[in-house]
Amino acid sequence: MALTTFYLKYRPQNLAELDLKEVREGLLRIARSGKFPHALLFAGPKGIGKTSAARIFAKVVNCQNSKDGEPCNKCDACREITKGTAMDLIEIDAASNRGIDDIRALRETIKLSPVKLKYKVYIIDEVHMLTLEAFNALLKTLEEPPEHAIFVLCTTEPDRLPETIISRCMRFNFRKAKKEEIIQGPLKRAVKNEGIKVEKGVLEQIAKAAGGSFRDAHKILEELAAGGKKISLKQAKELLGQIEEFSPEKLLPFLDKKDARGALKEIARIVEGGVDLENYTLRLLEILRKGLLEKMGVEEESVEELKNFDVSQIKILISLFSRAAGELRFSPIPQLPLELAVVEWCGDEISNPPAGWAGVKSQTSNLKKKNSLSQSQNSDFKPQTSNIRQIEEKWPEILTKIKPQNHSVEAFLKATRLKDFQNGWLTLEVFYKFHKERLETEKCRRIVEETVEKVIGVPVKLRCILGEKKNNSTIKQLSNENETDILEVANEIFNGKMN
Repeated sequence: MALTTFYLKYRPQNLAELDLKEVREGLLRIARSGKFPHALLFAGPKGIGKTSAARIFAKVVNCQNSKDGEPCNKCDACREITKGTAMDLIEIDAASNRGIDDIRALRETIKLSPVKLKYKVYIIDEVHMLTLEAFNALLKTLEEPPEHAIFVLCTTEPDRLPETIISRCMRFNFRKAKKEEIIQGPLKRAVKNEGIKVEKGVLEQIAKAAGGSFRDAHKILEELAAGGKKISLKQAKELLGQIEEFSPEKLLPFLDKKDARGALKEIARIVEGGVDLENYTLRLLEILRKGLLEKMGVEEESVEELKNFDVSQIKILISLFSRAAGELRFSPIPQLPLELAVVEWCGDEISNPPAGWAGVKSQTSNLKKKNSLSQSQNSDFKPQTSNIRQIEEKWPEILTKIKPQNHSVEAFLKATRLKDFQNGWLTLEVFYKFHKERLETEKCRRIVEETVEKVIGVPVKLRCILGEKKNNSTIKQLSNENETDILEVANEIFNGKMN
C-alpha cells in the first residue's frame, strides 16, 4: 500500500535531499571520506529531519554501490533500510524503552556480527529520556564499541544528556528551518509531485505557520490539499486562521494591561481547545525572545504585541514562563504553572476571578497568609534587608526541616556552600556536577525553595553554580563529617529509590 502521508511519502532518501545545508554538507564530508565515526549525536527540535538523516546515514555506511558518498537506493541494503525491514538497523524509542534492561540487552546483542549488512546501526530516538542507569550502561558500550556497530543518538533536549555521552559522539545541530528552506524544499517537492496548483502566497503562509518544522509544513499542505488539487490563498488563510486562533500572541495584550482575569480566561480557552500546553509555552517563549532581541537591536522584525513592553519587563516574562515550562509536565493541574505565572506578573489580587480558578486563587491567598505568618514568627528576620548572613544563621534549621522530607536532598546540601542571596535568588556553590543536577531537578528544587521560604518568610528561588574542587577545605571537612550521609544517598540513587 502506497504511503499517503506527505511527510512519509516525501521523506528524504539521500543526503542531497536533506534541506538543512549545514547538516547535509557535514554528513557528505563524512560519507566521502569513508571514515565513519562510531557514534553521532543529532540534536534539534522536532519535525526537522533527525530520524530521516539517521536512516540515510545507515544507508550510506551499508550501501553496496555508493557513489560520491551517496547511497544508490537500489541495492539490497538500501532497499531494506528504506522499507524498514533491515534486521541490522535497530531503532529504539527511548521515550518508551527507558529501562536499564533494554540497554543491557543492547550490550549483549551488539557483540554479535551483523546478520546481512556491513554495519549494525543503532538509532536511539529521544535519547535524553534514558534513565541514569541506562546512560551508564550505554556509556560503557560507547567506550568500547565493536567495529561493526554505529550509534546515532537523536534528541530534542541535548542539555539533558550526560557530558560523558556527548563527548563520545560527533555532534550535528539541527536548527529550525527558515521559511525559504521550507518553501524551496519539502513544499515545492510535494506540490510538484502531487500536481497541486497553489495561488501566489500560499506556500509562504504555510511556511510561516509551520514554525520551522518540515513535518508541520507537510501536515498543513496535506490538510489543504484534502479539499482538492487547487489551493487558493483564501483557503490557506482560513485554515491557518483556525490554527492561529490559539496563538500565544493573543495572551500578550492581557499581560500588557496586567489583566489577570482576561489572561486566565485566555488560558482556560486554549485548554478547552485541546492545545498542547508545552508547545504553546515554548511558542510564547520564542515570541518573547524575538521581542527581546528586537528591543536590543539584534532583530529587525518587530513583535506588534510587545511594543508597549520594555527590555526589563520582557526579561521578567521570559523568566516566569521559562519556570512554568519546566513545571508543566509535573503539575497535577495541567494549566496551573501558566496560571501562576500570569498571577505573579499581574499581581496576586484578582477581583471577580473567572470560573474554575477558585482553587488557584485560594492557593495564592493561602500562600500570602503563610508568608505573613512565617514573617511574624521570624520577627528578627527583615525581608527588605535579607542577606546571606541571615540565611547562614538559619541554615541548620533549614537542613533539619528538609531531612524528614528527603534525606538525599539534605545530604547534598551539606556538601554545598552558601554563596549569595540577592533579589530572591539563593545561590549555592556545588562542587560536583552530579550534585548540581540532582538539586536542580524539579522535585529537589521545590523542597529547598519551599523549606527556606517557611523558615525565613521570604519567597526564594534556588540557583546552583559549580565551584572548584581542588584545595577546598570545606569539601574535605564535609566529606569527613557526612561520609555516612553521602554513602546512603549513593545507595538510594543506584537502587532506584530517588526520583
